Amino acid sequence: MIQSFTAITREIDEPKAAVAEILAALAPEKNLRKNSLGIVTCFSEFIDTGVLQAICDALPFDCVGATTCVCAAEKQADQLALAVMVLTSDDCCFKTTATPIQDNFAQSIDFAVSDLLKQSQEKPALLLSYFPLINTISGDMMLTAIDKATGGIPLFGTTAVDHMMDYSTSQTIHNGQGFREAAVLAAIYGPVKFECEVASLNEEKIRSQKAVITESNGNILMGVNGKSALNYLEEIGLTKEELSTGLGVIPLVVDHKDGTKPVARAVFALTPDGAAVCGGAMPVDATLAIGRVDMADVLSTTENTLKPLMDEGGAVLSYSCIARYLVLGTQNTAEAGKVIEIAQDAPYLFACSGGEICPLPDADGNLKNYYHNYTIAFCRLS
Repeated sequence: MIQSFTAITREIDEPKAAVAEILAALAPEKNLRKNSLGIVTCFSEFIDTGVLQAICDALPFDCVGATTCVCAAEKQADQLALAVMVLTSDDCCFKTTATPIQDNFAQSIDFAVSDLLKQSQEKPALLLSYFPLINTISGDMMLTAIDKATGGIPLFGTTAVDHMMDYSTSQTIHNGQGFREAAVLAAIYGPVKFECEVASLNEEKIRSQKAVITESNGNILMGVNGKSALNYLEEIGLTKEELSTGLGVIPLVVDHKDGTKPVARAVFALTPDGAAVCGGAMPVDATLAIGRVDMADVLSTTENTLKPLMDEGGAVLSYSCIARYLVLGTQNTAEAGKVIEIAQDAPYLFACSGGEICPLPDADGNLKNYYHNYTIAFCRLS
C-alpha cells in the first residue's frame, strides 16, 4: 500500500523559506513510512536559484521529476511554483536512476535499466518516466528503448517543458539536479495498485474521414494515401500556413488498429519536401484522422475522465500536454483548476507536459506503453 502527501511553494528566491514551507506541509517526521519517493515539478528558475536543490537535499529520499510551465497541488495552481508529491510505503520500495540521452541513447538506457532491475529480485510493477525534450530524439524513441530493456513494464510520466518559446530551459530532475539531456526513471516495486487513464480530444471533433499512413520514418509523417503528407492535408482543407504554426493547432489522431485507444499527435513543423514532423510515432498502415480542440473540450474531457478515477480513492498524478495549455489562452490555469475542483482533499499533483507517457490496454486487456500529445494522462496510485 502507498500513502501520499503533497506540498507547493511559490518561494522562488529564498531556499531556506521554501524548505521550511515544504517541510511544514509534508511533515516527514510523522508521515513517512519505511520507503519513500518524491515526485517534483517546477518552473525552471527554481533550479537556477538553488531552491529546488535545497528542497531535495532536505528530503530524506530520492526525488524525480521535470520542469513545467504550470503546476498544481494543495488547492493551488500557478506558473511560478514548485510542487512535490511524496509516495511512502512499508511494503513497496523505490529505486531511481538518470541516464544521458545522446547519440548512443539506446545503449545508455539499456545500461541504466539493467542496473535498476538488478537492485531487486522482483520486477518493478511500474516505472515513472521523465524524458528530456530533444528535437533529434523523440519521446517515442526513448519509450521504445526502455520498453526493449524492461520487456514492457508499464511506464507513466511526462516530458520536460518550460515557459520559453524554444523550451530551452526545460529539464528533467533527479535529486535536485536539472538535466537538459537525460531521462530519469523511478521504479516502484511491491504490491502497488495503479490505474492509468488518458483524456484527449472530444470524439465529436474528430473527422469521420480517415486515411492510411503509407510512408513514415519514426515521428516523420511522409506519405498518406500514397501522397505526400502536405498534399493530403491540403486536399482535406488544411493550409500550409495553418500547419506551419505547429503545436497547439492541428491534432492528428492515429489509430494503431491493435485494440488500444487512438492517440493524438501534434505537428511540430513541415519539412521542405512536404513531410510533417510529429510529436510521436506515425506507423505505416495506421489510420489517420484530423481533430480539433478548444477550451471547452479540454475542461470537459479532463472532468469526465478524472471523476471516475477519484471515486476509487488514492493519489493521482496528472500530466497535461502543453498543447492543451496553449488552447486555454489567458486562462492557462483553468485545467489545473478543474483538477483541483474534482480532486478536492485527495492528494494530487498536476503539471503541464511536453509529451505524455501512459500505458493503455489492448484488445486482450494487456497494457502497452504509448507516447501521447494533446492528452492529459492520469495515474492513480494506492
